[in-house]
Amino acid sequence: MTDDDERMGRPDGHRYDAPESDDDRVGKEWAYLALGVLVLVLMVLIATGTVHVFPA
Repeated sequence: MTDDDERMGRPDGHRYDAPESDDDRVGKEWAYLALGVLVLVLMVLIATGTVHVFPA
């Protein structure tokens, strides 16, 4: 290991991840927002009885 490798390593042997770019972070924010809206819409449809979880 070089000095740079030792500096980047942790005592448990795992390495630190590089910070993500702003574009990656913004992309993840939009993806989580879209997923949250989808889950919210599905929950409303289940609560109103439009979508049946257990078909009768």
